[in-house]
Amino acid sequence: MTVSSNDKRLGMNMDISRRDFLNGVGVAVGAALLPDNASGAGAGAQDAPGYYPPALQGMRGSHPGSFEVGHMARDGASWDSEDSGEAYDLVVVGGGISGLSAAWYYRQQAGPEARILVLDNHDDFGGHAKRNEWTIDGRNIIGYGGTMFIESPDHYPVHAKKMLDDLGIEGERYHEYEDRALYASLASSTFFDKETFGTDHLAVGSLGEASTLKDAPLSDKARKDLIRLMGSRKHFLQDIPEGEREDLLKRIDYITYLRDYASVDQQVLALMLPRPRGVWAVNADAYPAWHARLDGYPGFNDLQFPSDSPPEESGGSGRQIFHFPDGNATVARMLVRQLIPAAAPGSDMEDIVTSRFDYRKLDAPRSATRIRLSSTVVRARHVDDKLSNPVDVTYIRDGKAHGVQARNVIMACYNALVPRMCPEMPAEQRTALSNGIRAPLVYTNVLIRNWTSFARLGTGRISCPGFFHHGVRLDFPVSIGDYQFARSPEDPIVLHLSRVPGEVGNPSAREQFAAGKRDLLETPFETFERNIRDELNRMLGGGGFDAARDIAGITVNRWPHGYAYTHDPETDQIAWRPSTWPTKMRHWERARSSFGNIGIASTDAASNAMTESAIEQAWRAVNDIG
Repeated sequence: MTVSSNDKRLGMNMDISRRDFLNGVGVAVGAALLPDNASGAGAGAQDAPGYYPPALQGMRGSHPGSFEVGHMARDGASWDSEDSGEAYDLVVVGGGISGLSAAWYYRQQAGPEARILVLDNHDDFGGHAKRNEWTIDGRNIIGYGGTMFIESPDHYPVHAKKMLDDLGIEGERYHEYEDRALYASLASSTFFDKETFGTDHLAVGSLGEASTLKDAPLSDKARKDLIRLMGSRKHFLQDIPEGEREDLLKRIDYITYLRDYASVDQQVLALMLPRPRGVWAVNADAYPAWHARLDGYPGFNDLQFPSDSPPEESGGSGRQIFHFPDGNATVARMLVRQLIPAAAPGSDMEDIVTSRFDYRKLDAPRSATRIRLSSTVVRARHVDDKLSNPVDVTYIRDGKAHGVQARNVIMACYNALVPRMCPEMPAEQRTALSNGIRAPLVYTNVLIRNWTSFARLGTGRISCPGFFHHGVRLDFPVSIGDYQFARSPEDPIVLHLSRVPGEVGNPSAREQFAAGKRDLLETPFETFERNIRDELNRMLGGGGFDAARDIAGITVNRWPHGYAYTHDPETDQIAWRPSTWPTKMRHWERARSSFGNIGIASTDAASNAMTESAIEQAWRAVNDIG
């Protein structure tokens, strides 16, 4: 790669990471063969000494090698497998939290001698609960590349709560680990980029304050509109009859509400456009105004309805949480340690944080429970097509098709793929499964040598609505067990950047999701890196930040199939809050029925991308086939 003078200024020539081997782009591969370097660590390499995927940098998440076979199966490819002679009581398809929970519940019911095999297409377990690690100056730094925290653990549903208790996760102790004073002097801020607003400017403080906006590159009208929007105690539907307001808000998106009813300036709309991305993974021009109101977005204030009740799934702002340094990857790691004790030392929620897993023990022949990575399941069929018979499972690993037999199977994967694996399912169930969709998102972690630039600027979290990544924040200040977080601005730290690609201007959330998926699979790591370096320089340069000098590592956790939702094809609506949907539109409830000896789990089965849903659906699926 030829490096321009500008790229050298950004540090693009610095050897900071193992950049992704396939440049982040899906490649065409033959039905019987995948390239040897098709994953960050090499397919089927988990038994090799030193295999440790959390330490890999570059393109992670849905990494090259993890999705190609799935796309081929989606497009109609088929394989003839070679019978391995292996037989299990349970095969779990998917090694995320739902799949690992299913293995855990099954073993509780069937006993510790039950033979269980977990198959996952990625080169690491945990699914979206992804752990990232770096080493700098002799220190181990841990970050989260997916599911970031346990929300309201004390109010988890019964089975998920009991699992946390049985694993030894004590949610009430979070205050012991979080340093709430460390960022006390740092405010949230907004970055106005020159491409959108005419000039670069970092505004530190609340957008509703005139002092924050004093030097912001906004027109007088936009400045007044923004202060009016953020500070008004009135809604903007005074001219709409009370009986028509609810229906109106359910028919229009949030941007339409702000433009047509609050009459705010276009610059204000640009600031508000990415607001739902962090929680709902969609732009505000495809997010219903009704749900924006339930989330407490600006502009609704005293607008009330007889049907009002506390929001049930609003994303958790202000709620109790428990955040491990690697997010909910710790939940997955604790499950694996209980399922396969030889894989990691320790016994509690503190020592698990720094425990180094021995991946060679995950698929040991003598272990009752086994986890086999880089293994994509493409077929699950009852023997002789009799639903009372065992299930033949075909998976692809190292470019070869392998077959195992299972008395029971749990599908804890992306449910929309299940009809391809089980075409014998009734047509109605296959249709219901296909209505489950996933929203794309990216969690990028950038290791920097110090965070003095943030301290000098007085900010710890920046919204950047016009940038490639729409938000950047300092990592959670959590020290637990032997793991110690950065204690001063001179210490290295992880920056967490978020990106939700989509098709701005398209009113269909489903189509925005689809456009975002295509974007992620077509965008090379080099593009991510160049944007990261350029944008951090522009945002933090006033505090002395220099990307070429200060960036020590970059890990892009790409999730084309991220948050789980259900789409209703007749109305083109998304189930933003499943509990409020009419029964006839709850496709996920029909989709998750067991099919013979095949049960269905994962967050798709609840149309809710929360950890507690993953666990609860695992419990239900195991009992469905029990």
